[in-house]
Amino acid sequence: MNHKAALVALAVVVGVGLYWAKPSSVFINSTMEESRMNDVAARVSVGPQIQLDDLAVLKAQGIEVVINNRPDGEVLDQPSHEAMAAASAALGLSYYFIPVSPRGLTQDNVDDMRAALAASSGPVFAYCRSGNRSGILLQAATQGGS
Repeated sequence: MNHKAALVALAVVVGVGLYWAKPSSVFINSTMEESRMNDVAARVSVGPQIQLDDLAVLKAQGIEVVINNRPDGEVLDQPSHEAMAAASAALGLSYYFIPVSPRGLTQDNVDDMRAALAASSGPVFAYCRSGNRSGILLQAATQGGS
């Protein structure tokens, strides 16, 4: 199977798995009634778009690292990467910006995610619009996909 076909197959498998996954924890989001974080790796959770105020909730839950997989400007009301980075820093959270296009992963995305995870020893929360791209990227980065 070629590289592109393998990534597409992985994306389908992970997407279906995330859809049916049982949530391991629930956090109250100041802008949404409830959101779910699905543990898809031992110390990494993924979820949907968060807002600036949600960073304090994540920190209170023990999250130490935030990974933003959403490109800036997908929708008008999403917080910018710069705003999320500043708010994360103010709370003492490590922050990584690894934007994944809705068109799919790149090898750079996978390599950057691996590097971010290798540099982080504490609990991690990665997000995008729905959490699916973050989950697919996490699977590719932790399962040796390249």
